[in-house]
Amino acid sequence: MNLNMLMQLEGKYRKDLAKSLGRMPQAVSRMFVSGSEWTFNDMFKAAEFVGVSLDVLTDPTLTPAKALAIIGERSDTDTDTSEGGLRVAVNSGYRRPRGGVFLTLAA
Repeated sequence: MNLNMLMQLEGKYRKDLAKSLGRMPQAVSRMFVSGSEWTFNDMFKAAEFVGVSLDVLTDPTLTPAKALAIIGERSDTDTDTSEGGLRVAVNSGYRRPRGGVFLTLAA
């Protein structure tokens, strides 16, 4: 599952995911252990939390570049970027929830 990567790109934390799932943060941390089983409801809520569909969340071929493109498509409607760029942090490559530098990603 791509949840960790998507959360990093979105600047979201496990404690916030735990709140969204209605679970204790420790329980969510255990859910991230390799081999842990997730319920459909938890996966659906997690996909909503990071703003993607279940097929994106479970796509085994999802790369950070593809994820940034998906986030960028979704963000084009709610950010003020004149060139259709994605708001990202220059030094880490992760999308920042507030502020940041506007860069245009080449497709």
